[in-house]
Amino acid sequence: MNPYFLLKQFIGDYWDCEIDWEQLNSGDFLRHHIEKAVEKSGSNVVKWIDYKFSPQGYTYLAVLSNSSVSLHTWPEEAFISVEIFTCTGDSNPEAGLQYLAEIFKPKKFKIHQVKREDSDSK
Repeated sequence: MNPYFLLKQFIGDYWDCEIDWEQLNSGDFLRHHIEKAVEKSGSNVVKWIDYKFSPQGYTYLAVLSNSSVSLHTWPEEAFISVEIFTCTGDSNPEAGLQYLAEIFKPKKFKIHQVKREDSDSK
């Protein structure tokens, strides 16, 4: 198997974020910090897709050089969820999610790892 191929999928859930409503609903603020988190994860963004919901909420999707990232906000709940999925051994999605915890200042924060395995390896 290719030694550079390693699937890593992590989801960060941020409850009761102590940033203001405008930041939770700001495309510029969110994009800036997603980009920083992606850099800390050992990757870079190659394409952006975003959508602002009415009356509030934001979704960002980004194609990475080694997979993808998604971010969804619910400003009315002060909640953000971020998924970083990479496919290279030298990536570190957890570092990006930890960075976002420092920025979003949640009262509660949890990282979930999605286990990815070859069905033949059982």
